[in-house]
Amino acid sequence: MTVSTTSPTTAMKRRNPSSAPSSPCNSPLPSVSTLCGMLLLCRIMSILWPASSLPLTAHAFSTTKSVVTRVPRTISQQHHAAVLHSSKSNNDEEKTEKKRPHIVIVGGGFGGINTALTLPTLPWSEDSSSSSMKPKITLVDKSERFVFLPLLYELCVDDASLDEVAPTYASLLDGINNNGEKSGFASLSGGLPDLSSALQLFSGEAKETTEVDESGDHGCEVSFLQAQVEGIDVDNQKIVVSKSADADGGIETMEYDALVIATGSEISLDAIPGASEYALPFYTVEQALELKRRLALLDTYFEDASVVNDQNGTTDQKQPVNVVVVGGGYSGVELALNLVDRFGGSDGEAQVTLVHRGEQILEYATDHNRNAGVDRLKSAGVKVMTSTSVEEVLPCKDEDGVVISTMKKQQCVVKLSTNDEEEVNATTLLPTTLLLWTAGATPTSERNTGVRNSILPRDAMGRILTSPTLNVPQHPNVFAIGDCSRPKKVPYPGTAQVAIQQATVAAWNAYATLTYGTGDRRRRTTGTDAESKLLPFKFLNLGEMMTLGSDDATISTLGGLVELSGPAASWLRRWIYAVRMPTARQGLRAAVDGTGRKLARSSALGSGGRRRKSKPVEWK
Repeated sequence: MTVSTTSPTTAMKRRNPSSAPSSPCNSPLPSVSTLCGMLLLCRIMSILWPASSLPLTAHAFSTTKSVVTRVPRTISQQHHAAVLHSSKSNNDEEKTEKKRPHIVIVGGGFGGINTALTLPTLPWSEDSSSSSMKPKITLVDKSERFVFLPLLYELCVDDASLDEVAPTYASLLDGINNNGEKSGFASLSGGLPDLSSALQLFSGEAKETTEVDESGDHGCEVSFLQAQVEGIDVDNQKIVVSKSADADGGIETMEYDALVIATGSEISLDAIPGASEYALPFYTVEQALELKRRLALLDTYFEDASVVNDQNGTTDQKQPVNVVVVGGGYSGVELALNLVDRFGGSDGEAQVTLVHRGEQILEYATDHNRNAGVDRLKSAGVKVMTSTSVEEVLPCKDEDGVVISTMKKQQCVVKLSTNDEEEVNATTLLPTTLLLWTAGATPTSERNTGVRNSILPRDAMGRILTSPTLNVPQHPNVFAIGDCSRPKKVPYPGTAQVAIQQATVAAWNAYATLTYGTGDRRRRTTGTDAESKLLPFKFLNLGEMMTLGSDDATISTLGGLVELSGPAASWLRRWIYAVRMPTARQGLRAAVDGTGRKLARSSALGSGGRRRKSKPVEWK
């Protein structure tokens, strides 16, 4: 373990390298005293560390001009008919009792799930006539599972279970039933305490008396709906959704009193010819399981002494396998190093190549983490190509190299264009056995789908423009957080850390908006200033973590005062992620399962388990 101390003024952006970690192959297990010490440090860091800092996407947002694009509403007449029919049937029921406020959260990533878990901790009133009457909360996502992205690769190599990395939304929200009773439910990620008192203090409301349920049970009804959002009608405060085929199916509309959009960034490979056909993105559980299947096919190929040529039936000598990872951000570097750790680059069995468009990899990481990542990539034998863009992905021909029959559909040739000081517009054709895509979000096609099917203002990258209080100025009851939002001229990093911090602020501001109203209505009913209860978002970056292999990691936190790398950092990273799970119950499951799997892997290696070595390479 490497521990270094730097100036407190050291910039602390995200996660990257400093010193070349020792090879994890021969790393001994930490002693009992070391484990206890790290557990204590893990708990301290979980209190100080507001969130995981691994990226929701590997895209490094660049500074762009604020280009506002207003897209006309394109909700079809069929949708409008559904709106009218739904409104008519619901009006009769609402005549008998006051309408219960409805908060809809679109997107169940780090921002969405933490907003859903934070809202019930706020001081809602049990009085049906109160302006802060307890609301109905609906979380909408097209998938049934929340994905803890930083541990997604561990799922591929069986270092983590499916329930640890991707628990269902139903299980995460299971602690809140329709009566609002909490059973084993932690009120925010990592089991932090109720935040209502602290948020009231920050908003200046601590001295006011608010009628709150004395039992401490705020009674919010939280439910999950698996559906695809087809459009948002902000003028009439309705969203249009289509349920999955497994459910009832069909188009439905939902009314909302407050809307939180947390859909993350949209990944599109349409801009690169052939990329959508051959490249495998790495952002979802389905994609992780598909990568696991392809790695199993490669394992079978590695175990064979020879390969039969499909064209002439002759036996050819086994040739190297080329794995190309596009994107030199956090996800790309982590994925490349974990792939090397799995099947290595020695003996000519596999060559991992990392392609990055920028001049340097991990450009937004701290110096410590960047240096550690660069050194680890060199020692692992990963070929890094910077200032290089993917121009096109072509089908693999016979003369391009060996064709693996079981992976014929995935094999391709990647056309690269390098533009640096030594080479200008140099074109390279790279035969590829497995093409993985971690490069970030790009503008989607011109078709307006999902949350883009609305009149909400957006920038050139499709991010919703909001105020510092995370709501849209033209529609104060609509909030946007995470990668899909842009509350300032220079966008925040696309990290889980940002999304989770924004979730707390958005939850409070949604509560304040429903309780005190907006604009003239608020001043008329409460006599308070329209913006006095809303909290502006201020990002506090306290650190970043990065895996450099199954038994290697690097951590930088507390403004650079604490910097760790090596096997101990790998253990600490896993425990911190366990603490940062959305609920305490999920965190306990992750801690037990993750620790057991790491111990089993270390024991297997210590008893003669095989791990391929890799040979260092030099690259610019």
